Parts: sequence; C-alpha cells; structure tokens
Amino acid sequence: MLTINPVRSRPVLTSLERLIGPQRSDRLRKAAAEIQDRLRGGTLWHVNSTPTGGGVAEMLRTLLPLYDELGVRSRWAVVSGDDAFFRITKRLGVALYGSDGDGGPLGPAEREAYLHALAPAADRLVEHVDRRDVVILHDHQTAGMAPLLADRVASVHWRCHVGVDEPTDASERGWEFLAELLDAADSLIFSVADHVPARLRHRPVRIQPPFISPFDAKNVDLPADAVRACLAQCGLDPNGEPARSPLSVETAAGGVRLLSTPTVISDGGRQLGEPLITQVSRWDRLKDMAGVLTAVTDHVPVGHLALVGPDPEAIADDVEQGFWYADCLDRWRKLPPAQRRRVSLVSLPMADQTENALLVNAIQRASDVVVQKSLAEGFGLTVAEAMWKSRVVVGSAVGGIRAQITDGVDGYLLTDPADLRGLGRIITTTLSGAVDRQEIGVRAHRRVRDDFLPDREVTTTASMLAPERMVTR
Repeated sequence: MLTINPVRSRPVLTSLERLIGPQRSDRLRKAAAEIQDRLRGGTLWHVNSTPTGGGVAEMLRTLLPLYDELGVRSRWAVVSGDDAFFRITKRLGVALYGSDGDGGPLGPAEREAYLHALAPAADRLVEHVDRRDVVILHDHQTAGMAPLLADRVASVHWRCHVGVDEPTDASERGWEFLAELLDAADSLIFSVADHVPARLRHRPVRIQPPFISPFDAKNVDLPADAVRACLAQCGLDPNGEPARSPLSVETAAGGVRLLSTPTVISDGGRQLGEPLITQVSRWDRLKDMAGVLTAVTDHVPVGHLALVGPDPEAIADDVEQGFWYADCLDRWRKLPPAQRRRVSLVSLPMADQTENALLVNAIQRASDVVVQKSLAEGFGLTVAEAMWKSRVVVGSAVGGIRAQITDGVDGYLLTDPADLRGLGRIITTTLSGAVDRQEIGVRAHRRVRDDFLPDREVTTTASMLAPERMVTR
C-alpha cells in the first residue's frame, strides 16, 4: 500500500538564509531554479517507508516545505506493508549493515514476496505521477519500485542511507538481493562514499550526506526553563521537580503543549550535580544501547546515563524494536542497585512528532556528553543534532559518524565500537575537565552549520538532475 503524506507548510527560508549568509543563499535559489527547469512543470517525489521516526522522515518534513517556498513542486509518498514485508526489509537492512540479523534467507522466495508487497504501492503511485516527474526512492524498503516506475516518469533515483565500511558475506547477500532491481534507477545516491559496493561502482553514483533542520522542534534553541520542564517530564531533572502533564513549553518556534507522558524506567533517577550522559537512538542491535549501558556502569565512575529511544511499538517498519528494548530492560534489572540507580531507560511517545522532537532536543541540550556507539551506521543524524547544540559527542568510528566528527577537534571517535573500556575512558576524560568541552562544542556547531544544513540538499539535488554534471564512479 502507499499513502500520500501531507506535510504542513512551515516558513523556514528567511531564517535559513539569515543563517547561511548571502553567498550560500544565492546558490540555494539558483539550485531551486535549476530543479524547476529540469522538472518542466512536473513534481519531485520522495518515497520512503514510514511517516514518523528515523532520519529520512525527519528530513522530508523539513525539505518539502522548503521546496514549496522555493517554488519547487514536491510530494512525499509512504510505502506500507504487513509484518512479513517488514520482516524481510529488516533482514535486508541488517544485511546491508554487514550482519546476519535473524539468520533468515534472502533468496528468490523472499524477493518475490518483497516485490509482491511493493507492487500495489507502485501501482498507486503511478496513478499520481506523469512523465515529467522525478522520483527519489529511499532505502531498501522502496528499491523494488524502481523497475515498476522507470518507464512512467522522467527519472528514478535510489538513495541509500545504510551501509557497512568493509563488505561482509551478509552485506554481499543484501546487495545480491537488490542489485538487479537497481538497474532501473537513473542514478544511485549514498550518504557515505565507503558504502558504495564494488558491484555498483560502474553506475552513476552521487555522495549526498543528509542534513538537519535547525528550526524544527528537535534543534531549535530552547530557554533554560523549557529544558528543565522537559527533563522533569522524562524523569531526568536532578532537582527532583515532579513532571506536569499537560505541559506547555515556549520555544523560539512557538508554544508546544506536551500531552503524552514518556515511559521512564528508573530507580531513583538523576541526582543533583550528576553529569548527564545520553544516547538517543532506536532500540536496535546495531545502535548497541546495551553496550553503552555496560560501558558506563562498568567503566565510568560518575554520571547518570539516559538511554533514550522511541516507544518500541510505534515504528511500523522496524519489527525488532521491542526485542532490543526488552534486552536493555533485562540488563538494567540485573545491575547491582548502586549501578541501576545511575541509568534511566526513556521511551518517548511517537503520536505527536513535535512533542517527541522537543523532548529529544531538551535531553541533548542538558547532556554533558552525547554518545552514539553504533556498531554500524549509515550516517547518524543524532550526531549532527547534538553537535548543532554544541555538545561533546563521542561516536564510533564507523560509517557517517566518521564523516561528521574530526577526532579531538569537534568531538571524539571510538576506534573499535566493541571497546567498552575505551568508551568509558573517553567519557571519563571528557567529564574530568581535562578537555575544553565548551571549545569542542563551538567547533562542533560550526561543522554542522557549514556542511549539514538543508541548503546543501537542494544544491546537490540540482546537480544530480543535471545529466552533464553526473558523477560516475
């Protein structure tokens, strides 16, 4: 099935131009004009597999209103499926990250079931497109639509937000599953150059990092009282103030009313004066929340750890969230009481995206260290989000995290994601006062401003749609 996802228009262009300055603003407007010229009155479509949760959905909620202000006609379609479809796509996604996942097959039967599930979505999209349109398909959940759309629109492009730094048997099986389907795409777009598999390097390929929106609820500046109120809502306020629901919070983007209450697992909560260490991510094996829990409780002598993720039942295209959340919960329960008190598991409601984003924003802003200890990572927008807030980020040296952090300059990289003692040592050193966290935070913010804001997406898309400027690897 397929749903045309409505996007509420939010004026951001003036604020973005003020932030990026006149030269980048001029390039942005010229790029939008190039896209309009290439479309010849048609529509730029983005297709993914979920309207909420994850970096793709968050980017599209910013990108489409920006295109609207720039005069580019764009629309967003969301593919849905049953548990069997998402079980296959989860297995496929984990394979592309280099892991065996549930150990299930990715053979002809699975590909037939995958394509059978996508066919109605492609048929529905065909009802809405015409031959002037350009379609960008996001990730493995949508790749099978490329051959079904290729003869119906001006061009089809497939964008990959996942990958592994070094190929494995599992990743090769994943690419074997997809490669033939991608022959129908006019170009391929990867977030990280190292993630382009050898079998696709003869194709037209572009490297296009994702971006954050500095103006949405997840990244907008927050006054100190708003941060404290949100921390109380999540059980992380060291002053012990009780959470209030409903809660009205004023931000630079306007007022937000919090009607939902996060699920917080805690045993006493954060104490006054206790530094806050945070990882915000899905409950997913590759994000290794359990590894962060062990690293902090075994190897960091001070600080309160908040493991923050979405309600594990709320992400339709990830059927394993509940399992990995339960794994973290079980490990937390088995900790000695003194260590259990130092950890909070926070599951954020997903019914209201603004509410969810505001809580993430406040938690990151209140954190002394933000961790992203992924075992594999496509890009990792939570890294850029925390860097934008001038936080010190400690991330694994994998995938797109390496593309964002310069070790020791605007954050810290953990060379081996399995090195829990090493992670503990970096966090402990950072909290000890041995490094200038403020200066690192300033450089982190500047890096995101320079490289990971929405104007970069528009200018690189314009380049992609100009055939004479296509880059072939």
